[in-house]
Parts: sequence; structure tokens; C-alpha cells
Amino acid sequence: MDFWDKKIHVTKEAASHQIKIINTFSPEKRLKIALNFANMGIQQSRSWIQSQHIHFSDLEITLEFVRLLSYESNKISEEHWQHFKTIMEQKIHKDWKKRFRKMMQANDWTYEDIAKFSGLKNGKVVEATISRGLPAFAKLAVCVFEQLQAEQKVP
Repeated sequence: MDFWDKKIHVTKEAASHQIKIINTFSPEKRLKIALNFANMGIQQSRSWIQSQHIHFSDLEITLEFVRLLSYESNKISEEHWQHFKTIMEQKIHKDWKKRFRKMMQANDWTYEDIAKFSGLKNGKVVEATISRGLPAFAKLAVCVFEQLQAEQKVP
């Protein structure tokens, strides 16, 4: 009950009344309410992370969410965090490459085209660079492309 008064300024009487009402519900309905609140909290946390890091992909948001929720609050060990982080960084790396290639395909671009746009020597340089990890300019291009795609789908 302390949470109610300290965190959201609800009186003990109001909180008790809410709990009495909720206790009249079936266990299934109480579980559904609890899950809805939990999911709402997760979604709001993810939205906050996205607002702080507008360039983050969904996977990067997940990594940051776990860092804040579990690692920073000492709910997982350093070893578990490093393992999770390593796996997620591999997935993030693959995801950026996939998104970059999707952008290239949608625009009918080749690595040679990207090299010309970027002032690089040739397409092999671009391909090698992308295989190691997307540079910032490429991530920016992907973000702009995806933003434009999203805007075009909005009626």
C-alpha cells in the first residue's frame, strides 16, 4: 500500500477500495488486468527509450531495456549481462545489414551506386565496410529511408 501513496498520490482508502473491487473479479480477469498493466509499463518504457535514442532499432531498444531493467538494477549478473549483450549485438549487426540491403533493393541500388554516392573507391569497399558493420552514414540513410517509407504508408 505504501507504493500507492508515495508514487501516485492515492489515499490508502482509495487503494483499498480498488483492491476490494478487483478481488471480486475472477482470477482470469485479475490476471488479464495485471498483464495489461505490465505490458503497458513495458511499452511506455520502450517508447521512452526510443524518444531518448531516436536512431535505435527495435533490437537496440530491447538491449537498452534489459540493461536498464535488469543489469543496472543488479537483477542479473555481469556474466549474464555480457552474454545477453553479445548475442544482441550480433543480432543488431545482422539487422542493420538486412535493413541496409532492403533499402538498396527498394531503390534498385548496387554497391557500386552506393560507392558513387559516398565518394568511395568502388562497390567492393562498400560491401566490405557493410560486412564489418554499418557506418554512421549508412545507418542515417537507412533511418531516412524507413521514415519516408512509414510516411508514405500513412493515409
